[in-house]
Amino acid sequence: MPTKVSCTREGLPISKKHVHEIAESIKGKNVEKAIKYLERVRLKQDFVPFIKYPSKGHKHGIPAGYPKKASLQIIRMLKEMQANAKYMGFEVSGLKVSGYELGRGAYPRYGGGKVYRRGKRTNITIYTVIDQERKKVEKKEEQKKEDEAQAKEQNPKIQEKGIKAGEVSKETGEKTDAAKKDN
Repeated sequence: MPTKVSCTREGLPISKKHVHEIAESIKGKNVEKAIKYLERVRLKQDFVPFIKYPSKGHKHGIPAGYPKKASLQIIRMLKEMQANAKYMGFEVSGLKVSGYELGRGAYPRYGGGKVYRRGKRTNITIYTVIDQERKKVEKKEEQKKEDEAQAKEQNPKIQEKGIKAGEVSKETGEKTDAAKKDN
């Protein structure tokens, strides 16, 4: 069953047009390749083709640009999307940018409720659709031993009596502190 992994940011102080052009240029690419591409754009070694918005103000006839601020924000979002996929138990190496959602953010307000209408704010969501199975994250025996050792360090009664975390004490008939926290 396909799963959607995404990253959302609201109120970014970047141009919506730049974000649209960047997102169109990385759509369908591998996430790692997209990050490398945007790093090259930030260093002005590569450019972003401006297809929907070809004119840049007074610079007519230049259908490409180097949007630095927007590239940096998209790079951060792609890295966050990778972390989300890894946290959910998916393999990160084969992720591709499936799509994006873009919208105008709220206008920034200043003292007295005044609105600065020229302030650029953008809301964006970048997502990928994954068809792979989730990996089950199982605790290894070493991790379990470390957890028990930490529990013994935190509760000296467990050390004295040799009680494992979560067991009922034979002497008092009460649950250990670790078992009480679970309930």
